[in-house]
Amino acid sequence: MAPAPTAPPSPASARARCIAAPSAGARPMTERRARGDRAEQLAVDHLVATGHAIEARNWSCREGELDIVARRGDVLVIVEVRSASTDWLRSPTVTVSAAKQKRVARAAERYLAVCRGARRDLRFDVIGVRFVPDGPPQIEHIENAFTAPWAY
Repeated sequence: MAPAPTAPPSPASARARCIAAPSAGARPMTERRARGDRAEQLAVDHLVATGHAIEARNWSCREGELDIVARRGDVLVIVEVRSASTDWLRSPTVTVSAAKQKRVARAAERYLAVCRGARRDLRFDVIGVRFVPDGPPQIEHIENAFTAPWAY
């Protein structure tokens, strides 16, 4: 038997989904995931210290996931966070492929439609966090790291 059709979410319930980050569920915490979570927290701390207000973290939809959605003034800032712990990779920011940029841009478009209602000034940033063995993490923030005209 086919499942019964469901009604589209009401604006109120759609808005609630924008505010809350999804649960991590019962997945085991791997070292890589723990490093990624730490990198995202360092990125949030950096953004707040530089005058950004955080709107959402790990916002998901069928088009993809947005690591961080922030606001600075009238600009909505979509932030992709990358991390690395190897010496051969000078900057984790270089690992954001064109395909990843497209997924992020499409997810951002969905975020705007579901959570914001109207399009506003939008910027795509990348924050790279490099964990070094004998020192504090190195943070590199690239504003306007990419544009995504093809996604719209």
